[in-house]
Amino acid sequence: MGYPLDATSVATEDNDHQVTIPAQTVDGTADGLEKLNIDDTSHSAGQSGSSLSEGKTFVVDPNVLAQWQAGQAAVVGNEATSGDPQSAGLSKENEVDIQGGSAAGASMELAVGSKKKSKKRKPKSKRGLAAPTGFEEFYVDAPLTPAEYEKEQRLYDPDVDFSRRIEYAIQRYSDLRNMDSAKKDLFDKYLRFGGISAGPKQFASTLDAKNISDMNAAEIALMKATHFVDADKWGQGGAYEVDFETCAKAFFSSRVPCVYDLSGPESVKLVKAKTNVIRNFLNYLLHHDVCPEYKSQILAARAVCDLTDKELPMVITAGFHLPGDFQTACSEIFGGTYQGIHGGNPPWETNLKGHVGMSLDLAKQTFRVGMSTHVTDEVAKAYMEQNDAGTTATKSYTTGLEVTQLIRASDEVQAFYRHHSAANGLKPLGRLVAKTWIPPSTLPRDLTEEERAIEADPTALVETHDFLIEDYVLDSCFVGMKLEVTVREMSFGLKFFDTVSAVYCSFYTLLPNELMLGWRIPEAEPLPYRESYNVRAAHAEDFAGEDEEIEENADLQQTEKDDANDNNEAEAEKQSGNIPSIEVAEA
Repeated sequence: MGYPLDATSVATEDNDHQVTIPAQTVDGTADGLEKLNIDDTSHSAGQSGSSLSEGKTFVVDPNVLAQWQAGQAAVVGNEATSGDPQSAGLSKENEVDIQGGSAAGASMELAVGSKKKSKKRKPKSKRGLAAPTGFEEFYVDAPLTPAEYEKEQRLYDPDVDFSRRIEYAIQRYSDLRNMDSAKKDLFDKYLRFGGISAGPKQFASTLDAKNISDMNAAEIALMKATHFVDADKWGQGGAYEVDFETCAKAFFSSRVPCVYDLSGPESVKLVKAKTNVIRNFLNYLLHHDVCPEYKSQILAARAVCDLTDKELPMVITAGFHLPGDFQTACSEIFGGTYQGIHGGNPPWETNLKGHVGMSLDLAKQTFRVGMSTHVTDEVAKAYMEQNDAGTTATKSYTTGLEVTQLIRASDEVQAFYRHHSAANGLKPLGRLVAKTWIPPSTLPRDLTEEERAIEADPTALVETHDFLIEDYVLDSCFVGMKLEVTVREMSFGLKFFDTVSAVYCSFYTLLPNELMLGWRIPEAEPLPYRESYNVRAAHAEDFAGEDEEIEENADLQQTEKDDANDNNEAEAEKQSGNIPSIEVAEA
């Protein structure tokens, strides 16, 4: 309130809205006190949180008024440095009667203005934060009115070039969806990946009611467009081919896993958030019949979104678990990538993602138990003979694999791992069967004509591979999953993953679109280089006098510097008392 008393002495009574300041022990009475005028502006009431408002009574110790009259009190409500009633915000409109009493108990009552209501913040619903975004789970576009249908029939007429129709549809879709930064970033990346340019609005400063009053919907959309389709990319002779399905496959299988971090316990939720944006856009194209000639492709692209929801989280999990404990044990024993990198279980290793090797003792235990439960007698016998003779050999090669079959651990194998002491703490093994797959990023191989003919023959025999993988790793694998691995093949008939470079979805596709991101058409002729411009040479007459003056000053400075050095040397010789030596030539 600004009264010169300790705030802890303020108390509030709810019945009559009084703020009572206890009287202090002073000499004298209150008979000589005058009326105090208080401005009706609201003021804070100390610690109680109340304010001086109409209908409230404040009881003040007479000593307070005496101090104010002496110019020692702060003003009520507004700060002031003097006891002048006008500077303190006091007026004659509201007068306060002083009740008599003794000096120790006298008090006065002040009737002041009404309490000012505090402004409340608008709820989210009124600020637009709770408005529908268009990406809700069961959201659908409202049915079109006859007028809207006729307008869209003109805009999306099949006779109109596809590039113009898709450009207008993208702009309309962006206007009708409330995208946050994450959704807009994904949508822009998808469009750029598909060959559609994105940039700022070209006519943002001219979009007002006066300029657009005479425009139709198509012209307004063109003025507001932020995505553009270059004329040289589409149509006959263009560099791009319209294929919604292939573009969706490549975007979700090769682009999204590289750009976004989708790992972690919420990988399923993160993947669905990405596919929901593209699925929503494809549904918009179908609902508004933007390009009926590509309806089958759009339906197939929407099916790719559904398949991504299922496979991509499994691919992320499989990439984390592979190559698995048994494969790591083989790599440790037979000189693979993981040999010798185990750090002896340091405390920081428990929180490290990925594989950091395996101790040699644990690797031998894992290998022996896996061999005894899964390999044939011929493979086990060949291993024992070669191991005793020290003639085991390995062959290493990098290849692509496509999973064709998953064989889970049988009940007998699981029971063995649960009850046998040698398998204590180990995970039961299953089998992963795969065939050779050539990744699209692989460089062309140097083959003979006979080998090319065999490779081109679809009826040619495809090499199959059989690997022992932990059963819990097989939970995140599926038929059709593709891998890029380095395989080590042992001389006694066992194969294992030495390293796993990449794991892909079954629809993995690689398009040259990625290489075109950020591409700019080179200039027909390079811009001429700008010749160096020498200001002094071009304006020699203007700088002639300055050059002479600069040279004279430089000579003068050098002379002064030489004289100073000579004086310093002479002074140093004088202080040291040394006499310069004189060389005398021998006769």
